Amino acid sequence: MAEITNGATRIFIVADAVGATQLISFLQPFQDRISAGEVSLAFEAHGKDQAALIRRYEDYRPDILVMSRYSLADGAPLIERAREARIPVVFHIDDDLLNVPTNIGPKKYEAYTRPERLAALRSNMDAADVIYVSTHGLAETFAGYRLKAPLVTGDLYCSVDPAALREPRPSAAPIVGYMGSEGHSADLALVVPVLERLMEEIPTLRFETYGTIKFPPELARFGDRVGHHAPHMNYAAFLAKLCTLGWWVGLAPLEPTVFNNCKADTKWVEYSFAGIATVASDGPVYASACAGGSGLLAEGEAEWGDAIRRLLRDDVRQDVVGRARRKLASHYSHDLLQRQILQIFELAAEKSKERPAPRPSDEVAAVLA
Repeated sequence: MAEITNGATRIFIVADAVGATQLISFLQPFQDRISAGEVSLAFEAHGKDQAALIRRYEDYRPDILVMSRYSLADGAPLIERAREARIPVVFHIDDDLLNVPTNIGPKKYEAYTRPERLAALRSNMDAADVIYVSTHGLAETFAGYRLKAPLVTGDLYCSVDPAALREPRPSAAPIVGYMGSEGHSADLALVVPVLERLMEEIPTLRFETYGTIKFPPELARFGDRVGHHAPHMNYAAFLAKLCTLGWWVGLAPLEPTVFNNCKADTKWVEYSFAGIATVASDGPVYASACAGGSGLLAEGEAEWGDAIRRLLRDDVRQDVVGRARRKLASHYSHDLLQRQILQIFELAAEKSKERPAPRPSDEVAAVLA
């Protein structure tokens, strides 16, 4: 069912909102197949009109149904249509949305912890043929939740096109940067005291942020030596902008929490793609990516300061960036991620065949009426 055939394999992906997660996880790795007419992807964001969503699904006639972080509605109507058509259902998730922490921000926390949303999320996950989780850490956490569908994962989450790697263009003077969303303020706060000392110590050093992350007020005293770049909602534009910033060092601090330990090494991938050397928190998320000298790991303010200082040396930084980009090309390609996804689709297809085709429920009939 999930094999690439002479006709285009149609993949219907529904999400609460279509954004970087879906583009990283599905559009990028399948871009070559899409261009060749071998794969077709349909992305649908959740809307109030469930009947319209069902009609778009039926018009598309997919070979695979993917629910990606889908928690705003009960997916039963879509799932039952998939069962009738005997196609596999994959639930895709890249965060522990069943147990989000309070430090993601009060509005996000309130939204993600609404009882009806958690119930829909759990129901959608349980009803899938497989739950495709982004990391081994997330799979370990979910294993404790006694979900009904089998958990599957792989070694890759974010991938790159090796042919798109360009020569790094660092700025003339040193810039240390951090990219992220506003929900990562607590992570960035871990290294703010280190940044203060470094900027006092090195008069030419500049610090910048990129994204919706709020700028640390402690650094405002450095005036025009600090800056902020507004986010790009388009992921391709976001990456293109990152490649132009000229940062010497990119920071990837993470609070040591169970929630954070489930995350992927995406920041390292994006920094390395842009030719930026990475310093990351010493823990399970970045250990593999930074192994072999393709990034530096730090724990505690002293180690963070030492690591950043080392990467301000041209020879050290160039060596780290070179190692990171060779690792990107050999272990983080779109082709490898595509193979991983196809294997997961094949497993979902096998599981789907084990299920009896259900009769349409009254709920589905009501939605379609």
